[in-house]
Amino acid sequence: MVLLDEPHHPWDPLASEAKRVSWRDLDLPPGHPGTPEKIVAILEQKPRHWLACWEGRWRNYEGGPMMFVPKDLTHDQIREVNALTHVENELIDEACGRVLRRIAECGWDADTDVFFTTDHGELQADFGLLYKGPYHTDALMRIPLIWRPAALAGVAPAVVEEPVGQLDLAPTFCRIAGVPVPDWMQGAPLPTAAGSGRERVLTEWDSQFAQVGMHLRTIYRDGFICTVYEKTTRDVGWDLARMIAGGYVPLPDLTYDGTEGELYDVREDPYQWRNLWNDPAYAKLRADLVADLRDHLPAPRREPLRVEAPA
Repeated sequence: MVLLDEPHHPWDPLASEAKRVSWRDLDLPPGHPGTPEKIVAILEQKPRHWLACWEGRWRNYEGGPMMFVPKDLTHDQIREVNALTHVENELIDEACGRVLRRIAECGWDADTDVFFTTDHGELQADFGLLYKGPYHTDALMRIPLIWRPAALAGVAPAVVEEPVGQLDLAPTFCRIAGVPVPDWMQGAPLPTAAGSGRERVLTEWDSQFAQVGMHLRTIYRDGFICTVYEKTTRDVGWDLARMIAGGYVPLPDLTYDGTEGELYDVREDPYQWRNLWNDPAYAKLRADLVADLRDHLPAPRREPLRVEAPA
């Protein structure tokens, strides 16, 4: 397994490589609304922590510098971040090329399945925000997943557009190894061609910090992203004050009662700027998606694992 830590903040490629892409040549990313007024108008439609984070009233302790205030970002700073991200992506591409060449030189092509993926995306100035956190949007959830089966597998190249998730990787490894997929294992082996009949993929997110206490449950199906915000907790997770004594900024009393959520038609609204959760015209679809989500969520552990330390 080859692990690469980029692209990731603090976006610091080697000085000898950092000038590959000039930030002066870049536009703002298409997911950036363009002006503070447009950012506010979009974030006001979303659950309250979105706008509170942008304004600096709510700290995103789940990802990124704790004192960061997104509204203070300049457009040039955003361009510089994205330029460095492009550089890091180029460096990863070249590193992967070296790994694949070495596999070929050793004559291992016929026996080596290659997977390329990552653990999460990056907001990269979508909505005027950076880093990651409790934001279930394409910027963070729709990640690369490339599988090059071993040459002897006889699998034809294909682009599979049915929804899949990383829980499908472990069952896929079992299939490659020729061993049964255990009953307790979530997910299913990845399809190798279109027509698998897969309809949905689920994403769960639970805060690792007790003071944050947010719990998101998301379904993607039929071109819609639907996210349910479970009731906020205050007794689950790591004590932030323990971790950063002297530097902890208390969070505002921002809680969710379990009725809040997000709903986006990503075919018509690919950057998720229009939250349809409270739109009466989408009430029936929302109810259907929430019911589908509840029906397919895996059963929770009888005794939830305690957060031993923050990631």
